[in-house]
Amino acid sequence: MSVIVETARGTVHRWQCDHMGHVNVRAYGERFEEACWQYYAMIGILPSRLRSGEIHMAAVQQDTSYRRELLGGDVVVVRTAMLEVRDKVLRFEHEMVNCETGDVAATSAFTVVCLDAGERKSRPFPPDVLDKARALLGAAKPAG
Repeated sequence: MSVIVETARGTVHRWQCDHMGHVNVRAYGERFEEACWQYYAMIGILPSRLRSGEIHMAAVQQDTSYRRELLGGDVVVVRTAMLEVRDKVLRFEHEMVNCETGDVAATSAFTVVCLDAGERKSRPFPPDVLDKARALLGAAKPAG
């Protein structure tokens, strides 16, 4: 079974809402982006490794589903589960949940690739990253 971990938590602010009073898609994307960086750090893709050039990455696909509206003041949590680990590719899914209602507000599945910056092509992730990612991998994924 996949390990599901909390990767972000926060409050929806009114300035993140659109002209209809609902959270704008940009705000969902920002929260999912925050969750990505927390998840990367958990598996060893640390800021220092990225800044040093040891690891380069590219997001190659993101599929987001909006399930329930969020409004200003709602408190949310993002949980993340690994879906697939290959030498050069990671796939994981975020699930954003309204803490008060328990409703899944949105899900977003990411596919990321490790890059060789000089060659501009994919290369394997470092072994320690793959080991940590595989430890989070399993058959289950966030419900939604």
